[in-house]
Amino acid sequence: MIRPRLAYLPLLLLIATACAQLGIAPAQTFNQKLAYAIGVHTAILQATTNSVTSGNLSSSDATAVLKQADTAKTVLDAAAAANAAGDLTGANNKLALATATLTAIQSYLNTHTTGH
Repeated sequence: MIRPRLAYLPLLLLIATACAQLGIAPAQTFNQKLAYAIGVHTAILQATTNSVTSGNLSSSDATAVLKQADTAKTVLDAAAAANAAGDLTGANNKLALATATLTAIQSYLNTHTTGH
């Protein structure tokens, strides 16, 4: 069985590699990672709207995507609250969960922006 903290390691390595390839310094602190995840959430909202407008995503699919994105945002808010309360382990676990969800949503949207 994979330890919960180690389960997110491949995702974190992928994000760090992507940032390095783009010349962007990877987020180091909890607050930087949280800000990045919130930016991804915002980008998902915009990409979903664009995909519906361009006809690459149905409105029912968009509704499902937005519900999942809203759930991820709720988890991000819970991560911020846990961090503020001093629960660093809980905050990081919540942040990892939300980031994994947002990454999966991004991947889904990427397959629908090319008309697949």
